[in-house]
Amino acid sequence: MTTDDSQSGGGTNKIDAVIRKYDLVGMGAELEDRWVGADGEEESTRDLADYFNRSVLESAIEGSDAPTLSGDIQQVYQSLREDDADAPLIRSRLEQSGVDIESVMDDFISHQTVYRYLKNDRGAARPEQTPAERTENAIDSIQRLRGRTTAVTRQTIESLEKNNAISAGDFNIINEVQVLCEDCGRSYDIVAFLEQGGCDCHSE
Repeated sequence: MTTDDSQSGGGTNKIDAVIRKYDLVGMGAELEDRWVGADGEEESTRDLADYFNRSVLESAIEGSDAPTLSGDIQQVYQSLREDDADAPLIRSRLEQSGVDIESVMDDFISHQTVYRYLKNDRGAARPEQTPAERTENAIDSIQRLRGRTTAVTRQTIESLEKNNAISAGDFNIINEVQVLCEDCGRSYDIVAFLEQGGCDCHSE
């Protein structure tokens, strides 16, 4: 896979070229709206790159003879990106159904590409945030990351077990991030730490 940021022929940027190739009508405006928080929540360029790449993959699958793989596009995308134990089988099924998966993944983009596209090609700019908004957005980003990490960890364990690489019964994923204040020795869950504005010892 590549995330080549070079521009396509004809002087067009890669994102617009891929949008046309996969008929992703309105995608450029949608990326901008999601980034600037037009609906109230700003999304990171990493999340937007994943969203764009999933849309590319979904469009490629829907135009092929592999409809059964379109049911859980997130899992298919994650397996291909992580190159996990299920990836070879998924690649094989896609290729047998007429999907040139190498070409599709060559059309995937990086979060840097999204940022340059939004700033340079669309002239997008985020409104200035208040400290409270910055904290809220930071918490949302951490929560999404924790959720994604938990989901990927679970999928990895289940995939390895299914392929007889490990043995696992019923299990839960405990995904905690703690902040330890070196000044007073108190420990906080990261969300609680941010919500209360840092460590209590600095306000005592």
